[in-house]
Amino acid sequence: MTQEQVPWGAASMLIRTHGDHAKAYADQRISELTAIGDVDGVAMWKKIANCINQLSGSGPSN
Repeated sequence: MTQEQVPWGAASMLIRTHGDHAKAYADQRISELTAIGDVDGVAMWKKIANCINQLSGSGPSN
């Protein structure tokens, strides 16, 4: 799996695992990582959240 494929794979797994709550899960992780100052983690989870939106038909997120 390439670096570009990682967020897509994670998004697919989260949708399978959490269904309609996948985006909320990703948003929670973004908040937690922001609180501890994990800039790289936040960036990855924002990519994952964007992929969740696209796979769910919600379009890209910020």
